Amino acid sequence: MVDSLFPTIDTTDDVASPESRRKRRRISETSKEAAESSSEAQRINEESSKRWRTNRVQQIYASKLIEALRRVRQRSNDAGKITSVAREIRDTADRVLAASARGTSRWSRSILAARVRACLKKHKKAKSKGTRKPRKDTAAERRRVEKLPAVERKLKILGRLVPGCRKVDVPNLLDEASDYIAALEMQVRAMESLAELLAAAAPPSTTLTRP
Repeated sequence: MVDSLFPTIDTTDDVASPESRRKRRRISETSKEAAESSSEAQRINEESSKRWRTNRVQQIYASKLIEALRRVRQRSNDAGKITSVAREIRDTADRVLAASARGTSRWSRSILAARVRACLKKHKKAKSKGTRKPRKDTAAERRRVEKLPAVERKLKILGRLVPGCRKVDVPNLLDEASDYIAALEMQVRAMESLAELLAAAAPPSTTLTRP
């Protein structure tokens, strides 16, 4: 009798309506795509870190660096320009590192592009004197960054440290930073190995002994 007074309401059509099914499908697809992109980014990050830690990559980088340094030495025979030679050696090591990445990262492409822009600028400067561009107000920019929240300020500083990453989003910035750090660690290991080989190959210094 109670059932007759309060009839049951069939809600199966509302729950399983086509619109609700489409919404659930879109939500599940979106979450699935987000999980796949996150796992893919993590996989790429791990592969890049492993790639820079292999001995083969370190040996290839060391051999290319030696050849590049030989060309630098041939071009700069003037012993008085020690500062410019040291800067050129540093730039050469960075360019070889960027070339070893084979353009797969933003920071490597930025380093190679900066070299091309520097060559073009030098060529234009040799043709005409031109006018110097006014320097940017770095002090005002520094004050603006200091007023930002701590996390955002650190991300800004990190974007400045990684070449070509001043205007990228946070996930890409973190991926580029981790790959760049792994590449720099490999660079340090290779240069330390070269320094040890050069020190071992150097002739021993002769000391004068009194009779």
